Amino acid sequence: MRRRSFVVTVATAIALPLSGCSEPTGGSLSMDALNNDSAIGKRYAGSTDNLSSDRRDLVEDAIAGETPTRERRRPAYEAPRPLEHEGAIYNITHEVVEERVVTRYNIRIDYDPERPPSSVIAYADLPAIDRRALEGQVPPEEDPPTGEGFDLDSTYRYSDDEGSVLVPEPQYDGISYDGSEYRIGIDVNRPVTIQTYEYDADRIAESAAGLGQQLRERYLFTLSGLSQAEQDIVKEAKRIYHPEGDTVPDAFRSLADRFRGREGIEIDEDRGTWLAKYDETMYWVRLEFPPETDG
Repeated sequence: MRRRSFVVTVATAIALPLSGCSEPTGGSLSMDALNNDSAIGKRYAGSTDNLSSDRRDLVEDAIAGETPTRERRRPAYEAPRPLEHEGAIYNITHEVVEERVVTRYNIRIDYDPERPPSSVIAYADLPAIDRRALEGQVPPEEDPPTGEGFDLDSTYRYSDDEGSVLVPEPQYDGISYDGSEYRIGIDVNRPVTIQTYEYDADRIAESAAGLGQQLRERYLFTLSGLSQAEQDIVKEAKRIYHPEGDTVPDAFRSLADRFRGREGIEIDEDRGTWLAKYDETMYWVRLEFPPETDG
């Protein structure tokens, strides 16, 4: 596990979808009060407690310094923001350390063949790779689909050197299991690139408060000099503000421009998140920009 400054990592770690739903046409503004640095950090960071068990195991192994790997078409875990684990805050990163091309095959099974297969192998005698490919399909679940022709299609990825008797050319056209015989057919689907991802963790703060302090020192600005109309919008935004009707008020446009000119925690062309201080209170500000013109 490596340690490095949050200021270095935050710029690359925060390109993520912003929370909240996009409202039609007019934009929106919400401002949620934050009491201290800890509240800022908790608002920004995720938690390993909220991960699925397999992702939590992966992240915890990375935090422990084990640099775990997973072989997938896509990352098993892609962290859009830092995570809190046992009080400390971590950035979870990954890199591709190896890749290989495998072939995806279409496996078809006929559970009630009209004629017995001409060449049959017992499921127990299949190589391990083929048993894995047929797991959950042979034997079939209770009351499997039946009908004319093949009853079930599935796909499985094989490497060329895995010792299969089913691919690339099947050596058998039937599988037996506990006295029942099933017809099997194999079609090539397409090649697929599989990548091996290695995961690492960088400890960027000792606590949520430490993370919040870094965010505050970098992003907090004071919202001041507002017109009365802008102040009225800010007051309403402490719940949530949406322009009423089809016309966007000039005060909302000018208020939005104040945020456009500031560095935000998360910003894209449509919306953003900022830390702002207004009337001696810190706020987590979420703004969906109004359209450039009405209509």
